[in-house]
Amino acid sequence: MRVTLHGILLLWTLFGAATAEYLVTTPAGDEIPVNIYPADGDTLILWLPSEFGIGERRIALGTALGDVGLEVWAPDLHAAWFLPAGRYSLNDIDPQIVQILLDEAIRVSGKRVVLMATGRTVALALRGARQWQQRAVNSRSLIGLLAFSPRLFARTPQGGDRAEYLPIASASNLPIYILQPQDSSGIWRIGEDFRQLEKGGSPVFLHRLPGVSDGFFGRAEYTETEAAMTNRLPGMLRAAIGQLDEFDGAPTEIAPIAVEDQAPESSGGDALLRPYPEPRPAPPLLLTRLNGERADLADLGGRVVLLNFWATWCPPCVEEIPSLQSLYEQLRPEGLEILAVDVGESAETVKTFLADKPVTFPVLLDPEGRALRRWGVYAFPTTLVLDRDHHIRYAVFGAFDWSSEEVIETLTPLLKATPR
Repeated sequence: MRVTLHGILLLWTLFGAATAEYLVTTPAGDEIPVNIYPADGDTLILWLPSEFGIGERRIALGTALGDVGLEVWAPDLHAAWFLPAGRYSLNDIDPQIVQILLDEAIRVSGKRVVLMATGRTVALALRGARQWQQRAVNSRSLIGLLAFSPRLFARTPQGGDRAEYLPIASASNLPIYILQPQDSSGIWRIGEDFRQLEKGGSPVFLHRLPGVSDGFFGRAEYTETEAAMTNRLPGMLRAAIGQLDEFDGAPTEIAPIAVEDQAPESSGGDALLRPYPEPRPAPPLLLTRLNGERADLADLGGRVVLLNFWATWCPPCVEEIPSLQSLYEQLRPEGLEILAVDVGESAETVKTFLADKPVTFPVLLDPEGRALRRWGVYAFPTTLVLDRDHHIRYAVFGAFDWSSEEVIETLTPLLKATPR
């Protein structure tokens, strides 16, 4: 399949380094703008954007990678198809686009290429790489994949469910290096991701990044620790590529795939409480309160319970605290209890965080993530609603206004019901 590369459209100086913008035109006539950060080395990073787009700090990182000898091609998939940035914005991108970009980067640069992707775009990178392997003349040209915070689920589990992985998660044999921030819901499931990826024959490396959260190198708001980690990334990625390069490129034969390839689905789970088709008994919950006392879900028999899994480093979790408090004040007299389960943090951290926040509902501690795993939680925040008999009736991941009329109307029938 022939792809034409239009000449340099724009050359300017940004953050002190030259950057070129190219257009790659697909056979369908779509034009993909690609920012290129040139370097003298023999390795090129094809950096797919996250679903949340490309910001200035990502541009700065591209420049820094060029400064250490890693050329970067950064295609803007949102601009190519006029897509608004958002959680599921790249779900419908054809993986053939990745194949096209790989072919062009290899042909034009003459360099070996490593893919780099974040979050849900990791699945797109794997799907595109698999297509490229099927027709590659020289598979050694593709070194492997650098994957930040991979999200390989067909859909984010509702809460209380087991995850369904995309078929590609176990159908890749590409060398993969995972960089997983510690302050992330993904850290608690990274072992499952690891095992899935190994099923297809991929050699997988894992690098945990302490003190940072997902997207730390691209967000407009970031901590000093995240800034320091971002500064370390160019050297870190060079070392990671060195490890991937020990495998001498992508295998010439693709891994088998169990079912037909598919893109992840939009969950819609962050819009409103989602009812369970069949209410199920809640698992046990026995944790320590923030004040040191033991808390047992069984002691709340006969009350409707809203169980919220969260962490202090999670902005959406913090955003919904005031509305949770408002809901608690309004409906506690009607029989509602709220339990907020902080995952993976110390009592001191949580106490310091809540010191200036008027929270009166119980806060429980799950420092080792045992309750998170038992309750089938895969994203923060995740909230489950139990009826008076402690059957899970609703679940949602993501934050929204808990004091809204829509929520009150959903909870009212549960509060009016009589326990069995």
